[in-house]
Amino acid sequence: MKKLLLLILVALATLATGCDREKYAEHRSERSKPKTEIGVDRVAIRRAPYPNLDILPDGRLRVDDIVIPLNAEQQALLQTSFVKLQILRQNTLVDAAPGSAAERTLPLQVPAGQSPFPADLAQQIPEFKEYDEALANLRALR
Repeated sequence: MKKLLLLILVALATLATGCDREKYAEHRSERSKPKTEIGVDRVAIRRAPYPNLDILPDGRLRVDDIVIPLNAEQQALLQTSFVKLQILRQNTLVDAAPGSAAERTLPLQVPAGQSPFPADLAQQIPEFKEYDEALANLRALR
C-alpha cells in the first residue's frame, strides 16, 4: 500500500513539473536571445558569447564596464541613438497595456522608415561588428 501511494505521489509530482517545463523552456529561450535593453540610464546590448556593450546618456561606450575611447563624431552618433531610443521607450511604456505589468521588458516598435542606429554603425564603430542581431531585438525596460 505504501509503495502504491509513493508511486502515485511520484506520478503527480512528475505531471506537475512537466506542465511548467514548456513554459520555463520558452522563458529560457527568450532570455537567451541577443537583445538591446533600453533603460532610463543606459542602453544595454547583450549577445553571448560576446562582451556586453553599454551606451551611456552622454554617448560614451562601455564594453564590460571598460570605457572605450571614441572620437567626437562617434560619441555624438551614440548620444543621438540614445535619445532616439529613450523616446521610443517612453512611447512604448505609455502605450503598454496595464495588464502586462508582469513583464520586465516590452518589445520596442520602431516606426517604418526610422532607425535609432545608422545602417553603417559597425563600420563607424568597430565594437558593434557582431551585434546586428541584438540591435534588431529592441526591448524597453520598465
